[in-house]
Amino acid sequence: MKKTYLILLSLCLCTTLPSCLSDLDTEPLTESLLLPEQAWEDPASYEEFLAKIYAGLALSGNSGSFGEPDITADDQGEATFLRSYWDLQELCTDEVIGAEDNESMRGLYFCQWNSSNKFVSLNYTRIFLNIAYANEYLRETTPEKLAERNADEQLQTKVAGFRNEARVLRAMNYYFLMDLYANVPFIDENFPIGSNEVVQRDRSFLFPWIEFELKAVEGQLPPADKEHYGMVNDPTVWMLLAKMYLNAEVYIGQNRYDDCLVYLNKVLGAGFTIDPEYSDMFCADNHKSPEIIFPIVFDGRRAATFGGTTFLIAASQKSDMNPGTNVGFTQAWSNIRAKESLSELFAENDVRGMFWKEDRTLETSVWYDFTYGWSVVKYSNLNSDGSPGSNSSHADTDFPMFRLADAYLMYAEAVLRGGTGGTREMALNYINELRDRAHTDQIGSVDLTLDFILEERSRELYWEGHRRTDLIRYDRFTRNYQWPWKNGVHIGVANIDEKYKIYPIPATEITANSRIKQNPGY
Repeated sequence: MKKTYLILLSLCLCTTLPSCLSDLDTEPLTESLLLPEQAWEDPASYEEFLAKIYAGLALSGNSGSFGEPDITADDQGEATFLRSYWDLQELCTDEVIGAEDNESMRGLYFCQWNSSNKFVSLNYTRIFLNIAYANEYLRETTPEKLAERNADEQLQTKVAGFRNEARVLRAMNYYFLMDLYANVPFIDENFPIGSNEVVQRDRSFLFPWIEFELKAVEGQLPPADKEHYGMVNDPTVWMLLAKMYLNAEVYIGQNRYDDCLVYLNKVLGAGFTIDPEYSDMFCADNHKSPEIIFPIVFDGRRAATFGGTTFLIAASQKSDMNPGTNVGFTQAWSNIRAKESLSELFAENDVRGMFWKEDRTLETSVWYDFTYGWSVVKYSNLNSDGSPGSNSSHADTDFPMFRLADAYLMYAEAVLRGGTGGTREMALNYINELRDRAHTDQIGSVDLTLDFILEERSRELYWEGHRRTDLIRYDRFTRNYQWPWKNGVHIGVANIDEKYKIYPIPATEITANSRIKQNPGY
């Protein structure tokens, strides 16, 4: 249950865990601050520290929405993983335009960022902090360490399971780094403490390493049920592997669509079902959804932040939308909304097109004015029955990082790209099941094309952090596709520099560590 997960997070927030990294804004990515040995004397600390690794995907620090921060930043909401990751995956695409006017935001809106972009740096820093905590956990929970501490057999068994979860979370974070930055420092639990001898690794190393780590723990993770909601499980591993294989031609120049379908078939047989109501997956009690495979969990009182779904709801609202009544929120930041390239994808009867159109224009010809562009009301802090969440300032809504509809769409794409282990007929059935749920027209076999799937992924998964990766896989990100504000003009351009397929290593890291080389073109 979500309650169980939140108890773990509460334990985490009550436990002061020093950063496993030095000042990440100014120092190389080495690990020099360790959890004191005496902290491990309490058997509860093993579960508390694991909760801290999970919390790295959701929260900014150890106290409330901005107290005891892990990372120094002007805005602690921006220093959270999900907010900075979402910005890097969505703001640079055909789905979103924002009204906030500063160099870093304009750089993302216009696909003109550089190595000093604060979101490039904040996300990089947060991900490496998550990895550092996982490394420290794995370093301090070996059978040898437990034996030295005279841990009993029951604790040793529990910790062995916790270690598997930590390995998945670390691999997941390295997957994000591989996708976003491609060539990054590699640090695991065997890296010498205090050493500056960091080795930079590319995708040809990271891909098989992540693959090995995920496969090594398959079958040894918490069950995929509501009692263990919010925890990584086998279907989480299978979705990560399927995503890697679907994008393998981008990452390592190899066709791995057969492997993609192997793991998608495992996901499809894992017991998840399509949620009958599309909107229920994005509301305050979406932990009840039968479709969500792995969420990032939030709670308005016990796991509050100015990032996550609080950001997604507040930034997409303006006071004229009556957010207190319509989405159960008092915050309205008047920032992000839909580009016309997203809004125009939806048929009139498609319930997935969740937009506020009153006093809005379809076109985003004035990018810094929130009223130019339809407002997105996909995320809500109301429960599925219309009752309010627990806190009108911070969302209870969980973020669906992986859900079954994505697996359906990936299955169809892998089949169309020539993967074996799936059929065109089943792919069509899956797509039409999603369209039935959306109350829009079914398609025929002749309509099932790769171009259709790219558009359908946007209709189904918009604002869920997938679009940049999708466009790159389709070779539509830096060329072959024009969308509004691409390259800083409303009409957009089709082609931009190929360097933008990956983000730069932050300038602060390059300055601090001469061993780290900048990505090409930056």
